[in-house]
Amino acid sequence: EPKPLVSIIIPTRNQQKLLQTCLNSIQNQTKYLNYEILVVDNRSDDPEIFAYFDEIAKDGKISLLKYPYAFNYSAINNHAAKYANGEVLLFLNNDIEVISPGCLGGMVGHAVRPNIGAVGAMLYYPNNTIQHAGVVLGLKGDAGHIYYGSPRGTIGQRGRLRLAQNLSAVTAACMALEKSKFIEVNGFNEQALTVAYNDIDLCLRLIKAGYRNLWTPQAELYHYESASRSYEDTPEKIARVSAEAAYLVSQWAEMIANDPAYNPNLTLSLPDFSLAFPPRVTPPWINRN
Repeated sequence: EPKPLVSIIIPTRNQQKLLQTCLNSIQNQTKYLNYEILVVDNRSDDPEIFAYFDEIAKDGKISLLKYPYAFNYSAINNHAAKYANGEVLLFLNNDIEVISPGCLGGMVGHAVRPNIGAVGAMLYYPNNTIQHAGVVLGLKGDAGHIYYGSPRGTIGQRGRLRLAQNLSAVTAACMALEKSKFIEVNGFNEQALTVAYNDIDLCLRLIKAGYRNLWTPQAELYHYESASRSYEDTPEKIARVSAEAAYLVSQWAEMIANDPAYNPNLTLSLPDFSLAFPPRVTPPWINRN
């Protein structure tokens, strides 16, 4: 006490129904009431969303910002953070729906701890399988979501999905972070990581600055992943995401090869914390001589 003000940053382009579901879930579900919402419009052109913008403008907790440039996830969020009044930032995709009343309070309670950096949440697909329960570096090559695709209610290895825990990275689809710490590490990398891996890079820079990142099962949300932007399935998008993956590996090769929050005896082929068999070998990009 007093509860810190939280600035919820939600980028959007059109997608009125998704945004409405997201905002309604925040207003109807969360018990933590000291928040403001910054909706960042990235070149919308649908009359439905403009009508909805006029409607939500009447809500004293919601502000509308404009980002009239080409889509750049990192730049959009960095831009919005400059206008945020809150001590804590909550980066939230517009295709997210809050389903647990303690979601915001549970994340903020950890985010304000002096030694904690980014705080992530439990995200489910609409079919009630796990989309995100934290990130392991090196999983499937660069970084991957643990327990991806497992049924909701899975307890995990030795019950770990019931426990708040330190992990090296979490997704920015729903990520809480004190604004002062965000500024300290210079926010998202909007030059090299415009769309993908910017959240992983941010988390690793927080670790480098001396913080520990954390994932909590207290915060449960649905994630209608890629509903607003579609998948990375065109030659241009594939080339861009490949370049961003290569940048991540080049900058963080040692940590990707040896995630400090993941036992080296566990597999990097499956997201379920099972034993590696045959035993893991050092990736070829690491030169230990």
